[in-house]
Amino acid sequence: MTFTSVPRRLDLAHLFPGLAAHARTATRLHPRPGVPSITGSHVGGPLLWPADEPWPRCARPHRVEERHPISPEQAARLGRRSDPISTAVQYPGFIGIHHDEAGTHVITHVNRSAPEPSPLLPVAQLRAQDVPDLPLPPGTDMLQVLWCPHVHPEDRDQYGPAVQLRWRSAAGITAPQAPAPAPTVVPDEMFHPRPCVLHPEQVVEYPWWQELPETLGSQVRAFDDSREFGQPSYYAVSQARGWKAGGYANWGSTDRLPMTCEGCSREMTLLLSMTSAESFGGTWRTEQESHLEPSWTDPRWRDADRPTGVSVGWDDALRVFACLSCPGTPFRLNSQ
Repeated sequence: MTFTSVPRRLDLAHLFPGLAAHARTATRLHPRPGVPSITGSHVGGPLLWPADEPWPRCARPHRVEERHPISPEQAARLGRRSDPISTAVQYPGFIGIHHDEAGTHVITHVNRSAPEPSPLLPVAQLRAQDVPDLPLPPGTDMLQVLWCPHVHPEDRDQYGPAVQLRWRSAAGITAPQAPAPAPTVVPDEMFHPRPCVLHPEQVVEYPWWQELPETLGSQVRAFDDSREFGQPSYYAVSQARGWKAGGYANWGSTDRLPMTCEGCSREMTLLLSMTSAESFGGTWRTEQESHLEPSWTDPRWRDADRPTGVSVGWDDALRVFACLSCPGTPFRLNSQ
């Protein structure tokens, strides 16, 4: 199926003379649950991996969930306790109390290294022939994304999994490896992507207001400040939401942060945006799915707006910025 974004409710290039000169395309990936192939572009599917290349593993400490069985009477006492410090001392990393058919448990989070390094999870495989806005280093035509599916406590600049990238020339992989080894530690559910096929669509984007020339950026900011609740805004329609390659970054949670390369001090390129939701309240829904009403009990809506099943970033997004000029293609992560 071909997916197309609904028309945006504002003609930004008409509203702001001079803005068209800053337009840039991005490729919305439109992941939807399916059966990916090892040679194609996808999220959560098998990677075209050289048989003679070791599979990457993570030996770093990460956050894990522990469950401590307690009686319903103990749970009631904890629930009544007005001193949260006492609870934290008794159960360090206390998150809450959970009741199910297995009984009553106190849930805590602790930071721990696995007994042995755990294999990374395949997250995405993107090929240039499918994703026209995918930034690539010279001599490559494929990007593979993997991560350790846990929160890593030492990563203070971003909330979420530890990411690794692999750049490939697909034609050079003539002896692909067997399926990826299974993680030795149960992945956090929010970082375990469902297998999805992609339906790429190019869209036009415009910069975050702080990336525009000062006068034009001030006009954009003043316009958005004048918007009343429910009215369309530059903020909502200027950068595509959902999984995408290339384009511009939205900085709604932090204001713009410099994403410069430590090697050459130049601004890095937005490579990939991975998000929890696709439609941003309906603004970026697809025409083919615009009839669906938000409903957690409707699998069609969940497949359209939460297709990968992941929950990333501080709020909604985990972005990868890369330097395509420096050796090794260094990259940085940013959470929003």
